[in-house]
Amino acid sequence: MPGTSSDNPHRSALDIAVDKAANDYFRNRCHVGVSIAVVEAGHTYFYDYGSTSRSKAELPTPQSIYELASVTKTFTAALAARAVVDGRMSLDGDFRKDLPGDYSNLAWNGQPITLRTLVTHHAGMPRDIPDTDAIFAHKDAPDFTARMFALNKGFGREQFLAALHNTALRNVPGETFVYSNAGFLVIGLGLEKVYGKPIDELLREYITQPLGMSSTGFTLHGSGQARLVNGYDRHGNIAPYHLPNAGAAWGLYASTSDMAKYVRWQLDDGDAVVRLSHQVLTGDANDGEAMAWNLGSDHGQPVIWHGGGSFGMSSQVVLYPKQHEGFVLLANDTCEGTEGALKAMGEAIHRREP
Repeated sequence: MPGTSSDNPHRSALDIAVDKAANDYFRNRCHVGVSIAVVEAGHTYFYDYGSTSRSKAELPTPQSIYELASVTKTFTAALAARAVVDGRMSLDGDFRKDLPGDYSNLAWNGQPITLRTLVTHHAGMPRDIPDTDAIFAHKDAPDFTARMFALNKGFGREQFLAALHNTALRNVPGETFVYSNAGFLVIGLGLEKVYGKPIDELLREYITQPLGMSSTGFTLHGSGQARLVNGYDRHGNIAPYHLPNAGAAWGLYASTSDMAKYVRWQLDDGDAVVRLSHQVLTGDANDGEAMAWNLGSDHGQPVIWHGGGSFGMSSQVVLYPKQHEGFVLLANDTCEGTEGALKAMGEAIHRREP
């Protein structure tokens, strides 16, 4: 609603467009706070609205830390693209050879999972391991989060590897889109094997350190923990942060200050890893999938995006590569429709709607 606290200076056409989109967003009183980064023409602009908490009026800042949720998948995909560029992985080879052990079960009538099928959610993998289908069938239930934590209690890397041996594909790899966190955890395992390093070390070496993203990681320490905002579920209750085993699928934390650097990189079509990450792998440029990224068009302009939602936070990254323009939108709620509302905000700001 008009009057929501913000640090918007209300000077430029961009400021006014952001303010209009944010005020439209906050007409839903379920929303708590949002941090926005706009990258265009080589410049970065930050905007913050609302609060880091329902219990106090504290405006977030570009250094406030949020859960990225499934936007994490774009980082895992970028590392996989790096592995392809480095010759350590292939898009269409048998991915089982990149796993730590014999996973003959990860095939359907002899057709194995591949990086292409995993990174586009076409591998036939279940949504989660352990299986969360029964819980997601009642996602609006008040005990949803408690049931998710109970199911995953004590379920770490070794338990995942053991359970993966007993996982049956649900359809032929390459045939059907079925969203899968488990598939991205499998990509993470492959990356660790082909590079001989843990995923968090690969993230630092190839993405966060080169880009100067000092507040991005799978774990937070010291000042990072202090800058972490509170998240809220769709019922307005404070929510726990993601599961300890979210990892390469949805386990990253970051600030808009850091994510603006990530977006600048993702807009660099001169980078081989970025080019491969955005390559059409299924469908086409108007309706398809790249390496984790969704591909589409907005009023005839190519748009690339990925969103995410945890128990109490929502995220969107929206890229307009032809215009060298990108948006990061991080919110500390999972109200009904928040993820889509964040994407709509980015699109409205892009169009400079009056």
